Amino acid sequence: MDYDFFSDLYKDVHGIRPRNIQPTAEMVDYLQRELECQIAQERAEQQNAVDICMSVGAGSPDVALRWLEQADRF
Repeated sequence: MDYDFFSDLYKDVHGIRPRNIQPTAEMVDYLQRELECQIAQERAEQQNAVDICMSVGAGSPDVALRWLEQADRF
């Protein structure tokens, strides 16, 4: 098993590199499912933020995304 791939996947899910963990196929499957869940959650949160912006006056999703980007800067 490619330890670099496992290490990158583990870091994507947990935010830190693994220490003293031997990768298994089951662990890689779990990490891939967990990462997919995290991505889906982030997309849902972003869509909710866009919907809120549009409910208060953003004329399009592009405008809503621009508002959100500007808010993140400040």
